[in-house]
Amino acid sequence: MKKFHYLIAAIDFTPACRVALKEAVMRASQDGATITALHVMDSFLIHELKKALSLEPAQIVSEWTERLRKFIAESEVGAENVRCEVRIGHPFTEIAEFCQAHEADLLVMGAKGSKDEPHRIGAIAAKCIRKAPVDVLVVREDAQSPHKKIVTCVDFSENSAKAVQCALHLAALDGGSVDCLHVYQSAIAMSLDYGGFMPAMPAAIDPEALGNWQKQLEEFLEPFTREKGDVKVTPLVVERMNIREAILEHVETTGATLVVLGTRGKTGLREFLIGTTAEKIVQHAPCSILAVKPDGFAAAAD
Repeated sequence: MKKFHYLIAAIDFTPACRVALKEAVMRASQDGATITALHVMDSFLIHELKKALSLEPAQIVSEWTERLRKFIAESEVGAENVRCEVRIGHPFTEIAEFCQAHEADLLVMGAKGSKDEPHRIGAIAAKCIRKAPVDVLVVREDAQSPHKKIVTCVDFSENSAKAVQCALHLAALDGGSVDCLHVYQSAIAMSLDYGGFMPAMPAAIDPEALGNWQKQLEEFLEPFTREKGDVKVTPLVVERMNIREAILEHVETTGATLVVLGTRGKTGLREFLIGTTAEKIVQHAPCSILAVKPDGFAAAAD
């Protein structure tokens, strides 16, 4: 995988985005990339501040730019290496347009959970994963990096090939290992899954089928692992009814700190489309998530 060239860290001044900023700066430093910290002020907020404080938008932006610089300095990430940008508008629209205008290759955001749902990410981060024209790294507030255990999900599509390359690149930088996981659904498992609403249950294991999938997985990975260096890569095939639950269980069992997955999968594989498998993993994985977009992915309308 090519190195990162331009990273954007979306800042909303929460503790989670402070951790995300540190991760973004580390990645930019490793690859010699440019990094911009971007804060978007909602148009309605600007309108209310203008009424309450009799300030013009330019004055408000200037003040919040200074707050952004202070936030970066207090984060102790090397403020001199981080550009600052404050924009006015709808957060998703402005983030997506900024990414596109600067041809960014990674957007880093913090995950904002709640007391009842600590792993659920915020609405803007979720929307960026679905629609922004860039790979999105969502960082948990308790994130542990560098990442020593990375899991990447493989469905044999071009997009999952990109995800494998991303995982290998990060593992090489962090001195970590990569589990390349393919979840095989037998015909009976697919018939019992009912669109993913069944709880995870072991299916009748077919050793021959699993052996064939294992061979196919190793052949799929071979072009990407030829020059993996010291990175330990483990191809894994498991047979389960529920693909999402199998992936989440593996992440929890192995203590992985990062999951890398493609947001669009093989056309005929109904479980690997954003909004089903990927969406579930993004919302419920207990670790950071890197969502990799397919080549040619365009910014979606708000």
